[in-house]
Amino acid sequence: MKRVLAVLLVAFIASVAPAVAQQAMPNAREMSGVPLEVAELPQGTLSVRVIRGGFDKNIVGQAVEFTIDGKKRVEKTDESGRTQVTGLRPGTKVTVVATVDAERLESREITIGNSGIKVALVATDPDATKRAAEDARLAAGPAVKGTVVLGPQSRFIAELNDDQLNIFYLIDILNTARTPVDIGGPVLIDLPREARGAGLREGSTPQATVTGTRVTVTGPFAPGPTSLQVGFGLPFNGDHALLRQKFPVPLESLNLIVSQPGGIAIKSAQIANMRTVTDQGATWIAAVGPTIAAGQTFDLEITGLPHHATWPRNVALGLSGTVIAIGIWAAVFPRPRRRAV
Repeated sequence: MKRVLAVLLVAFIASVAPAVAQQAMPNAREMSGVPLEVAELPQGTLSVRVIRGGFDKNIVGQAVEFTIDGKKRVEKTDESGRTQVTGLRPGTKVTVVATVDAERLESREITIGNSGIKVALVATDPDATKRAAEDARLAAGPAVKGTVVLGPQSRFIAELNDDQLNIFYLIDILNTARTPVDIGGPVLIDLPREARGAGLREGSTPQATVTGTRVTVTGPFAPGPTSLQVGFGLPFNGDHALLRQKFPVPLESLNLIVSQPGGIAIKSAQIANMRTVTDQGATWIAAVGPTIAAGQTFDLEITGLPHHATWPRNVALGLSGTVIAIGIWAAVFPRPRRRAV
């Protein structure tokens, strides 16, 4: 699947579903010391924020050492955990260092450009470290009775390729508990009966299997997401296709993206927001919707699909209904080739 799909969908979700986008934010520790150019700060301004573990824990009154073209100066953070220097010329080299509880936090070397720059220094949070150790212990323990949902990062993609409509389910089976859970059996997803060639994609959990149109994901389910990635072809007649899918457990939010060559359009009562986006010459429809309850059917109609004339197939089907006519026709003339529809 093209990387653009994920990029476009994340950007769209961020604009219409802030709660979901927030869950996709990177770990603050991974951002520590990484400079970020921002338009909101004046050119030549370097802002530093010192936090403990996450952006909800500012460190106030923390000394921050700036090394500016080899010269050092020290500033202290304010109530928001921030301090800054201004008036830096383009090309100036800067590093920033803070020592929090004997832990040295240092930025990458920063080169001042034509915009303001932000950098966060993220100290270890002892409480978070303790909780992570406890989570690891619980995750290694026995499974308990519990439930799972299809998490908010689950995505459904429809892509038209050489007049074939391919459907991809990229699903997170989410266990929000801190221990493995046993839901009393596997998660069973029955794909539409029209689905053809269903199979697992790379990155899918080894707990998953596909038999015909049935997807089986056995438990127990570890804390966090269990990735299920399955794809299949969806045949269509004329210029429209209908995707109908029931979910055995709740789908927390609907995230959908559909390729849009030509005049393709989509319609569903479960879509709350929809937008057309373009990247690298390709156009896609991105849509989101609310929770879909367990057992509820998700209906998606796709129209404007490319199609061919159906009369060759109809003629062939008509001839096949008369045994004598078929025998005579086959003896005298070769049977017309059926055209794809």
